[in-house]
Amino acid sequence: MDIWTLIGGVAAIFFAYRLYTVLGRREGHMEAPAPRAKPATASDSDKTPNLRPAFEGPAAAGLEAIAAVDTHFDPSTFKDGAQNAYVLIVEAFAAGDRKALEPLLAPNVLDRYTTAIDQRADRGETVRTDVERLKDVDIIEAGHANNTARIKVRFVAEIATETRDSDDVVIAGDIGRLATVTEDWVFERRTDRGDPNWVLTRVAAV
Repeated sequence: MDIWTLIGGVAAIFFAYRLYTVLGRREGHMEAPAPRAKPATASDSDKTPNLRPAFEGPAAAGLEAIAAVDTHFDPSTFKDGAQNAYVLIVEAFAAGDRKALEPLLAPNVLDRYTTAIDQRADRGETVRTDVERLKDVDIIEAGHANNTARIKVRFVAEIATETRDSDDVVIAGDIGRLATVTEDWVFERRTDRGDPNWVLTRVAAV
């Protein structure tokens, strides 16, 4: 499953560049024409390509580096995809859905999540997690090196979760109570390949 496809295919935006060319016309008679005003020409602003605005914020330089190698890259579209990825990953991990996690996680992260799911299953435990809402989603770092684009996103989410044992007794959490969770997630994508997917490579609590 392609997370960026799930996001409604908004994974790509094209930036159009239009150059207006001014064509002048020579007018007059065979004789030398009388002096007249210089023909009007297009202003410099008409000749300037319609470029996108520069990226802003603490990750601006890194976002520019990514856009330099991927002209389809757009931070707003990426953030929309990252939000959807966050909810999918958190809830799929709670449900023990390995198949849903596979295309979204880097191998090292997938190994850790799979191990945790297996250990939970061995204990007969079940987990329910609901992401009530994302209060804040910010790109705080970005960069491009060694053909890899890397973006760190800070998520502030309101989440309800609880764990039940094999007898269906709640042993941790409370699905009726929301907790605010702040985490930094790092997403990466190879820019020297045709695969447009970003994968989660690291999670850290803040």
